[in-house]
Amino acid sequence: MGFGINIEDGSEVLPSMVVDQNSSSMELWDWQRRAIEYFLRYNKAIIEAATGTGKSYCAVQIIKEVFKQKPDAQVLIVVPKNVILEKTWYKELYDGGFSLVDIGVYYGAIKEYGKITITNMQNIHNIALEIFDMVIFDEIHNFGTTKLLEYLDYPFKYKLGLSATVTRSDGNHWKIMDIFDHNVFKYSPKDALNDGILNPFNFINIGVEMDDENFEVYTKLTKELNLMYQMGGGYIKIMKKNTPLKLRMLKKLFERKKLVSNYERKFDVVREIINKHRNDKVIVFNNYNQQTNKCYWHLLEIGIKARIIHSGIDKDKRDKTLTDFKLDKFQVLLTSRVLDEGFNLPKIDTAIIMAGDSTERQTIQRMGRVLRKKDKISNLYCKDTIEEQQSATRSKIFKELCSMYEQYIYDGENEIL
Repeated sequence: MGFGINIEDGSEVLPSMVVDQNSSSMELWDWQRRAIEYFLRYNKAIIEAATGTGKSYCAVQIIKEVFKQKPDAQVLIVVPKNVILEKTWYKELYDGGFSLVDIGVYYGAIKEYGKITITNMQNIHNIALEIFDMVIFDEIHNFGTTKLLEYLDYPFKYKLGLSATVTRSDGNHWKIMDIFDHNVFKYSPKDALNDGILNPFNFINIGVEMDDENFEVYTKLTKELNLMYQMGGGYIKIMKKNTPLKLRMLKKLFERKKLVSNYERKFDVVREIINKHRNDKVIVFNNYNQQTNKCYWHLLEIGIKARIIHSGIDKDKRDKTLTDFKLDKFQVLLTSRVLDEGFNLPKIDTAIIMAGDSTERQTIQRMGRVLRKKDKISNLYCKDTIEEQQSATRSKIFKELCSMYEQYIYDGENEIL
């Protein structure tokens, strides 16, 4: 049985696994050939490759190689988000030459096994793992929890992990790599840029100076937090217990983060950059829905009709927005963290990171979303605040990779580049 297709007599039809008519004509990059050879050497490996370089396509070719060795093999693909199942894997498998009836999906109301079965990690406990010869853990860094590590350790004959970067803030990436005997094939953003797979870009780092009144509020909040850290023995120690001090600390942290995230001059910078790129395709990354919504109204004031994608928008509307963006029905897309994983975006001319965290993974993911084509990435932060410290990590990565780097300070009066 495959994806809702049944035969009248109840039998299951599995035609040739590779169908020439829908087989993709895309040739393998040299790094993909090397990654395939690496996997086949061990039958167990993690491919750590920059977003936008073709990890999924490489994995599809590995599946084909496994079927050459074992034609009756059963393959399980596990993803962290439904959107990756729906928008990436089903299409990648079909474009790679696999028949629709060979692809089963196991999530939501659909519970079907196929020669290749795709599921999400929320349903993996319902899957009969023993019937599968091969497993692919997509975005494998998400599988570092105690419960999910048990599934990573299941003795499949073939085991493949995919990620832009395996590193986790809790250190559990070491446990993931232990399970894979530290067989990690790495293909960095720098390699991809040198090979012409990712496109060269200019990077502008923009520090936004806060006015005296807002900076005074920021300083006061920081002093209050430092006092709490002294009282409780530091941030980490306070976080380990549910105490009134912890609640007060989290409240102050939220106030401070909200202050810098929604600082008015940052919206002025975004508005000015986009106004200078009215004929370009622009994406603005934020971390919070409120910030994204506020940006929408700021742009509307100068006659720019952007659209929004974040977790507060229902799935159907998000899908339509992405389709319209690809069809050039509008030029500016505002988003939060929701597009960091699992979405393939069309050509982007200009990207603006209005807010982000300090993780290498988010930086690489957002960069890979943009650099399918070319142009400019602008990174914003409030100067002399915690946001500047978080931005430093992003800036270091971009600075090492960009074709041209510019540092710029905006004080509310000077013109934006």
